[in-house]
Amino acid sequence: MSTSFTDLRGAALLAPLLIMFLVSGCASRPDTGLGDASGERALSRHADQRGGAAAGDSDAEHVPPVPHDPAVRPIAEAAAQEYFRGLQYLRNDEHARALVVFQSMTTRYPALSGPWVNIGLIQLHQEDWTAAEESLRQAIATNVQNPYAHNALGVALREQGRFAEAKRHYQEAVALDPRYARAHFNLGVLAELYLQDLPSALDHFRDYQALQRQPDPTVANWIADLERRTPTLADRPREEP
Repeated sequence: MSTSFTDLRGAALLAPLLIMFLVSGCASRPDTGLGDASGERALSRHADQRGGAAAGDSDAEHVPPVPHDPAVRPIAEAAAQEYFRGLQYLRNDEHARALVVFQSMTTRYPALSGPWVNIGLIQLHQEDWTAAEESLRQAIATNVQNPYAHNALGVALREQGRFAEAKRHYQEAVALDPRYARAHFNLGVLAELYLQDLPSALDHFRDYQALQRQPDPTVANWIADLERRTPTLADRPREEP
C-alpha cells in the first residue's frame, strides 16, 4: 500500500486508519517494510532490490488487516496522538526523534505491537539487522498475527544470511493476508536471488504485479525473464506453498 498520512482525505478517514496502523505497526508508508522509494518510476521503484537493497514502495491499494484483541483498541485510541507524532517524525526523516517516541510507547503501552514494528523499521534503515530482529520479534510476541512484523523480520533475517528463516516469516505475512503485495515481492526476491527457486520467484512476482494499480515495468521484465529461463513454467497452474 502506498497511502501515507499525507494522502488521507478527511478526518473521518484519519481516525480509524490511525488506530489500525497503531495496532498493526507501520511507518508513514506501511507497505514498504523499510522506507520510501527511490528512483524514477520508469526505472522501477524496485530495481535495486534485485541486488539485495532495501525494499521500495508498492502502489497496491490495500492495507493488510491485523487481527487483534478488541480490548487493545481503547489502548490504541489513548496512544494515537503520540503515535501519530512518531509517524510524523518518520515522514520527515527525523529517525532519532521517532525512535524516542516509539521506545517510550513500548514501556507505557506494552499491548501495542505498532511501536515495536516502527522501531524495527528504523533499525532496518540504519542497517542494524540484529537490533531490528530483536525489536520485530518483540512485535510478534505482542501480536503474532501482525503481517507487517513478519515481513520486516524477514528482511532482517535475509540481511543476516538466514534465508530459510526469512522465507518462513515472509510466508507467514502472506498467510495472514494473501493480498500483502510487499511480502509477495520479498518472497520473489528471496526465491530468485538467494534460494534459486525460480518457480516460486515467478509465482510471487506475478502475485505482486497483479496487486499493483499500475504494473511495474521492471517487474514485468523480471517475469518475462523468468518465463524465458523456465519455459515449462510459464503457463503452469500456481502451486500452493
